[in-house]
Amino acid sequence: MPSFTFIGNPIQNVLEKLQTLLPGITKVIALYYCNESAELKIKSLIKRSGNENSVEDYDFDGQDGLTMKETDKLRSSTQHIHWYKKDELPFDKKTKKTSAQMDVFHELENVVLSLGFINDHDNKNDIILFYFNQDLSNFGLTGNSKQLTVENKLIIGSLLYNSIKTIIDSAKNDLVLFNTQNEITKSLVKRYNHSKDELERYKSNYGHNLVDLCKSYVKDYSQGKRFNYVLSDDAIAKIRTYNGDIAALRIVIQKAINYVNSLYFDNTKNEIYISEDYLNFENMGTSTASKPQERQLYNDLTKAESLLDRLEKAARFVIAQGNDLTSANVGRAMTPSISAPAISDALKKQKKKLLTLLKREPDKWSLIRTEFRPIKNLLNSQPGIVEKTA
Repeated sequence: MPSFTFIGNPIQNVLEKLQTLLPGITKVIALYYCNESAELKIKSLIKRSGNENSVEDYDFDGQDGLTMKETDKLRSSTQHIHWYKKDELPFDKKTKKTSAQMDVFHELENVVLSLGFINDHDNKNDIILFYFNQDLSNFGLTGNSKQLTVENKLIIGSLLYNSIKTIIDSAKNDLVLFNTQNEITKSLVKRYNHSKDELERYKSNYGHNLVDLCKSYVKDYSQGKRFNYVLSDDAIAKIRTYNGDIAALRIVIQKAINYVNSLYFDNTKNEIYISEDYLNFENMGTSTASKPQERQLYNDLTKAESLLDRLEKAARFVIAQGNDLTSANVGRAMTPSISAPAISDALKKQKKKLLTLLKREPDKWSLIRTEFRPIKNLLNSQPGIVEKTA
């Protein structure tokens, strides 16, 4: 999976870039401390067919690896740039020759460039060893037999050291910036989640306050009435999610109570539950801005419409049971049941509203229009209202 190069070990990243820096190099060994695994690693750049190189664990070819003393000697050196002979390094297990006084000919044999870069985790040098040819062929000058001079090596060592150090320092700076940005991002995410939780708590508290407010309205309307009104669980849940004008809630509760009063006017129980179906939160702007006379007319028509709905439902039940459509049978089929005189009284009190609805909604209540005598008598008292056949 692709990732930022500065996230990995800087020496490992340098090895992977050496194909661009030194396309002619055939052997590179790196000895470095890996903070992630807390161990020393020895990697080598392997020349593959074509132009591709690969970074792999160094192969000691069956021989023992380096001892702690050997690695410490290399990593503890105070020289960041140094040239070695191949047999001076522990990677080439050869019998060392007796040291001789350095001269220009011995210097020509020093073809392994060692570059050391301080590791921030253990404060020792991470080492990269470059194995050069004794001529300039590593630099693309094929067939050039000109020897690497002391001056060449000083320039090569300085250029490579500064180039690689720039890569490492740039990666470190990028990593610091990346970590800083990560911390900022994590902080923003944390603040967002905190704000989200705060908003949810606020909404929850706001919903609870709305419910308490509506319960107080219901309690006020219950004072001095023969019924005790109670908000059902689904009504409470609906109120909790209300996001309209708070001042309009009193009117919503009042309308709901007026509706259930007309729906259960003959209820013999003390408590009447107000369900979510009776809470109308739609068109609140129009409802709250209406005049008192308009609100009263709406409430009266709601009562009358509820009565017609109940009569129609009960009448259909009576017919389905195979019984005669009398006021007594219809009254018994209503929920809660009422007497035949109670039906006559309700029709008499709400006559004008009932006729208004029957005229305005000619397609509704088709059964009681044509088959239920009390409604038929009501329609006959007002010529001009068309009766619909069932």
